[in-house]
Amino acid sequence: MNLREIIIDAIKYPIGDTRKFLIFCALISLMSLSTILPSYGFNNDTVSIILSIVTLIVMFIVLGYLVEVMKGGTEGDDALPDFDYVKQFIIGIKAFILDMIYFIIPAVIVIIVASVTGLFTSLTKIVYASIGAVDNGASNFTMIMATIPQSTMTTFTNALTVTLIVAIILFVLFSLMAVTALVRFARLGSGIEGLRFREILNDMSKVGFVKIIVTLIVIYIIVVALTVVIGLIGLIPDIGVFIGIFVVVPFILLFLYRAIGLLYADTQ
Repeated sequence: MNLREIIIDAIKYPIGDTRKFLIFCALISLMSLSTILPSYGFNNDTVSIILSIVTLIVMFIVLGYLVEVMKGGTEGDDALPDFDYVKQFIIGIKAFILDMIYFIIPAVIVIIVASVTGLFTSLTKIVYASIGAVDNGASNFTMIMATIPQSTMTTFTNALTVTLIVAIILFVLFSLMAVTALVRFARLGSGIEGLRFREILNDMSKVGFVKIIVTLIVIYIIVVALTVVIGLIGLIPDIGVFIGIFVVVPFILLFLYRAIGLLYADTQ
């Protein structure tokens, strides 16, 4: 499918089955109660704990359902998935763990790079030098900076530059891989499949790296625009927040996961 077809299909998809869409809206609303109610002055410790537990459970169910939405997109299924809360709860936990792995790996690499380049060591020296300067009467930023050795500042600047470059590259790469891994997990039903890096890169090459990047950029621009709509709706006194969460947030999520599923339909 081309980009235009993906966007049009994904926009129509959430309202293809009103009953299922409303059930999904209800789940999103239930998941949001723990954050919405306190903003209206409702504060009860016991109820807050219960709502937090409910939020966590429903969050996994919602994520599991969205994974099945993604799977339907890869298979060309136009119908919203049926609700199977236990099954989708388990799928949601697996998907969450998979996402965390793709966050932890680049984070660990960036920490190693920062350590090897001397970022942490030089930052520590700068902090101690600054504290010493203040203790000795330094009263402004210029006086504090004057007490820091030039070699330390050079090491810090170089290390920070290298670390930021590596972090940005890894963030982009692993974000793309994480999306592809989630699609692979959705399609094949195995968390291990989401960790087969060679197959993931192969799937990405089948779709086309440029197509993936361009499509995701367009999708997220639409998501941002819809998020702005939520903000505007939220300005409506009393009911604005509920309307935004009950209707627009579910629509955004279904649109997003459907569009990503359609993007990877060519990897079947």
